[in-house]
Amino acid sequence: MATLNYYLDKRSVKKDGTHPLKLSINTKENSFLLSTEISLKPEQWNPEQNTVIKHKQKVFLNAHLSAMLTEAEQILLAEKQKKGKSLTKLQMKTALGNLFKRKQIQTGEVENVFMKFINDSSKAKRTQEIYEATWNKIKAYVGKEATSISFADIDIKWLKKFNEWLIPQSPSVNARAIHFRNLRAAFNLAIDEEITSNYPFRKFKIEHEKTRKRALTVEQMRELRNMPLKQWQKKYVDCFFLMFYLLGINGIDLLSAKPEQLIDGRLEYKRAKTGTLYSIKVEPEALNIINRYKGKNHLLSFCDNRKDYRTFMCKMNNCLKDLIPGCTSYYARHTVASLAANIGIPLDIIARMLGHIDPTKKITLIYIDFDQSKVDKANRKIIDYLNSNKK
Repeated sequence: MATLNYYLDKRSVKKDGTHPLKLSINTKENSFLLSTEISLKPEQWNPEQNTVIKHKQKVFLNAHLSAMLTEAEQILLAEKQKKGKSLTKLQMKTALGNLFKRKQIQTGEVENVFMKFINDSSKAKRTQEIYEATWNKIKAYVGKEATSISFADIDIKWLKKFNEWLIPQSPSVNARAIHFRNLRAAFNLAIDEEITSNYPFRKFKIEHEKTRKRALTVEQMRELRNMPLKQWQKKYVDCFFLMFYLLGINGIDLLSAKPEQLIDGRLEYKRAKTGTLYSIKVEPEALNIINRYKGKNHLLSFCDNRKDYRTFMCKMNNCLKDLIPGCTSYYARHTVASLAANIGIPLDIIARMLGHIDPTKKITLIYIDFDQSKVDKANRKIIDYLNSNKK
């Protein structure tokens, strides 16, 4: 029976200082070398253990080489059984053929999977952007090797070091958790598509911390509404209150809205983040703000001359933080829910207001006339509560 082993052929050297790694096939009568399509530097190969060392892809390469060695042995054994006698050198070469070329190393596995998420048109644009941000972090961490990194290269030690690297630039535990959840999703897809069986998240726990309360009290809302403002501040505060009057509508949905989405006194839109359909009654307080900043190409003029809504939102958040420390546009949505709870609006109506998944029916909420009526009345109660002097 033939003896198979790997051999780093130092007789040949490439411009980058690497040597071709070859599969050595030896019998009593014959011996020959078969190219593996892999090149290594001398310090990256341990001839005693027959393994790749000191290489960023050593885990993947060793798994690949081990699988190829096993397959080569099985091919030769099957061929010998079929022939009923020992194989000649030519017969072994023919049987193995271009084994390593047929089994080309699939580099760039992680990049390819992330590209699927980033280019998935069925996902919200913001979701695509978040996956792209995670991939950019991985590229920055790994460097030039990012385009060839495989899932086999990522183990629990890698994840821990990546987390340590992220901390200075992303001190928030929850911000880092987003990147790890995205990477975990990439692993899950890779496993589903049989790209890898490696899954380091069995042992690596994604940390998260409880988000601090992001809602204003009714007193703070009144204080913000009645503040003496400069003209440049007023538009940002008005936009914040418009988001509040429209049940905490997200910035991307409000600033992307077109004039034609205002139908019979209601704002009709599909939430970019979840795809949930909304039909919100535009109360007089909201309509006054809309008319004040009426746009041509958009419902509001803020984005008529802007390519990206995020520029406006960034300036708006900076303004809000100066007026009330910590306050951002997200507070509008949380404040709606908080004030609704304060005045006794049932939780199921609050869930409908926010477009959450019904926890009992497990279906995405699509407003029907009956639900719209309840939501409309609840929104009016919240606004009246704000306009009153009640605490």
